[in-house]
Amino acid sequence: MSGVAGQFHGTERIGGLETERSRWVAIAVFSILGVTLFRIICLAFNRTDLFVDEAQYWLWSREMAFGAYSKPPLIGWVIRLTTWIMGGEGTFDVRLAAPILHAMTAAAMFYLGRMIYDARIGALAAIIYITLPGVSLSSLLISTDTPMLLFIVVSLILWRKLSAIRTEGGPLALMLAIGLGFAVGLGFLSKYAMAFLFPFVPLAAYLDRDWRVRWSHALLAGAVATLVVAPNLWWNYAHDFATARHTVSIAHWNAAGLNFGSALGFFGAQAGVVGPFVFIAMLMAVRDMRTPTVRSLCALSIPLLLLMTAQALISRAFANWAVGAYAAGLLLATPWLAARPHWLRASLILNTVVAIILPLLTIFGTELRLPNGDLALKRYLGRSALVSTAIADARRLDAHVIVASDRSFLAEMFYQLRDDHHIVPRAWNEGAEPPSSHYALLYPLQPGETANALLLSRADSLPACMKDEPPQAEWAATAGFMERAMVGLWKIPASCLQGANHGP
Repeated sequence: MSGVAGQFHGTERIGGLETERSRWVAIAVFSILGVTLFRIICLAFNRTDLFVDEAQYWLWSREMAFGAYSKPPLIGWVIRLTTWIMGGEGTFDVRLAAPILHAMTAAAMFYLGRMIYDARIGALAAIIYITLPGVSLSSLLISTDTPMLLFIVVSLILWRKLSAIRTEGGPLALMLAIGLGFAVGLGFLSKYAMAFLFPFVPLAAYLDRDWRVRWSHALLAGAVATLVVAPNLWWNYAHDFATARHTVSIAHWNAAGLNFGSALGFFGAQAGVVGPFVFIAMLMAVRDMRTPTVRSLCALSIPLLLLMTAQALISRAFANWAVGAYAAGLLLATPWLAARPHWLRASLILNTVVAIILPLLTIFGTELRLPNGDLALKRYLGRSALVSTAIADARRLDAHVIVASDRSFLAEMFYQLRDDHHIVPRAWNEGAEPPSSHYALLYPLQPGETANALLLSRADSLPACMKDEPPQAEWAATAGFMERAMVGLWKIPASCLQGANHGP
């Protein structure tokens, strides 16, 4: 009898565990779907203009090339997919992939968290991820960080799975290795910052055998990843390594020094990216290095964060340059928060409030002004109206070409003139070598296009050769990124054309 009773209670415990696991799966799924649906609905009513980078990524979606001037090309391919599915190229269509990709990353985070810990920690990690302030912001915009984060988490899942069967080998291991190579390659094609994370994988494997794989599988994954990125490497070679030069230039290594304010600012900004409670939890979890799991997750997160802080110290670094650290960093923070319900609750409440407010701001807060008088969302407003005015005046003046050197103008010009067969947008490079932008590299003003060309520029940013030229049209920029600045259209004199850098 006692044996039967023990078996009954054992079955009951197993059934209870299954019920608990199913409950956490349901919580994760409904949280991810609910937040994503809210973001997509808000995106449909979003009143902001495409940011300069977003409009440039849209242009890449039309080119469908293997490379681009400043970043890898996958973001353009993603936009091409969503605009093709939606049948349009409006701001909603261009940005639609952002919340969907973040939902996929949250689901992958749940899977990875369940692999390393259990369903509860996996579900909490997914919920924390989907409500991170940085994720809330980047769900409103289409950016290269978004697909890169997905491929980082997928890569970690496949690496972990490959490690679990390292002693078995066989067709499954080969498929996992090939899948890992594709995930790493696609992550690299999303953003080159993917490369910063994976040098720390051997360190994680040294600290925790659950990350160790066969050398043959690692080499196969590396070979596949190389094949995936090879077309982009060839594009860079064919275009004089334009992307590599640009990447080095934005790092500002030529002006290296010791800027402690920049380093502190970057480190503090990370609390804004993931929320203060999550960031503190991640740092506090580092103190518990007794388990291999914590040591390996530290190896996959903290060195990258410190590396980018060092970059900020010697030069500069943008807050999003360390986002790759939070795939593993979140799994450091989640168990620490889960063991402290008050911290967990405070973190979820704060980040959820931000996740609600940010999308609503893009609908109802476009006229909200800060104490200094600037629009709160000025970075994302005013471009469309300014360029629309320029195009209307160019038509009135019978211009066939609008030229600009400002990337903000160029991005919006190419977007608005995408189906216009009467006016052509072109880049004014003013003799710069190498070309100063993607537009100057691929769409420079051609010698035969100068007769009916007008330059769109701020009045205080005219080329030296045009300082005495009267404007053909001039106006004050409306509310937004360049509010009250005087902007106009100018004819380009022959003296300027002689010194400018034209295409062949």
